[in-house]
Amino acid sequence: MTFGEDACRARTGGLPRVLPTLRSLAISLAHLAEWTNNAAAHDHYRNDPADALHELGLTT
Repeated sequence: MTFGEDACRARTGGLPRVLPTLRSLAISLAHLAEWTNNAAAHDHYRNDPADALHELGLTT
């Protein structure tokens, strides 16, 4: 429920398949960054998105 899956209203086109893929990607990236708690990682990167870009090597 960290990503609000039950509240999602995407029902048409490719979006219902894309959203779980992006969710899985976010969880995998958090695990690669050695987070053990998905909710804590989500809160951290939501509050500091520049940190996420830095960890991905997209900024200096």
